[in-house]
Amino acid sequence: FVMKGKLVVQFVLLILIMGISDLKAQMYFSDQYPEVWKRNMNYSQLVAEAMPAELYDYQPTPESMSFKDQLLHIVDNISYLTAKINGQKITFYNKENKASIDKKQLIELLSQANDYVLELIKNAEKIQLDEKIVFGNENMTKENIFYLLRGHQVHHRAQCLVYLRLKGITAPSYVGW
Repeated sequence: FVMKGKLVVQFVLLILIMGISDLKAQMYFSDQYPEVWKRNMNYSQLVAEAMPAELYDYQPTPESMSFKDQLLHIVDNISYLTAKINGQKITFYNKENKASIDKKQLIELLSQANDYVLELIKNAEKIQLDEKIVFGNENMTKENIFYLLRGHQVHHRAQCLVYLRLKGITAPSYVGW
C-alpha cells in the first residue's frame, strides 16, 4: 500500500512539473517575445536606413536579389507566414508598383509589416499558439511560425548586412538578444 502511495505522489509531481514547464514556455512567449521582436524590428530598420537610397537596387551578383528586393521579400514573407497564423493574408503593397517604391516608402512598409507581427504576438492566446499545422511538410505549432518569421528576417537582414559591407558602408552594431 505504501508503494502505491509513492507512485501516486511521483505521478502527481510529474504532472505538476510538466504543467510548470508548459507555463514557463507560455510565459516566455507572452512576457519576453514581444521585446525580442521589437529588437528584431529595430535592427532591421537600422539596416534598411544604413543603405543610401541610390544603392537600394544594388545586387552583388546578377542572380542575387537587390538590397531593396531583400527587404521586400521580408515584407512578403510576413504577409505569407502571418496568414498561416490567423488565416488573413495582409498585402502591404501593390507588387505591380514595386519598381516605384523608394527607400522611404520601403522603410515604412517594413515598419508596418513588423508592427503587424508585433500586434499578433501581443494578442496571441495560448490555444492559438498551441494549434498544430502542417508547414513545409512538417508538423508544428503556430507558435513556431512566429519563430520562423524572426529566423527568416534574420537570414535576409544578414544578406543586407553583407551588401552594406561590400559597398564599404558601416553596418549598424549587432543586436541579437
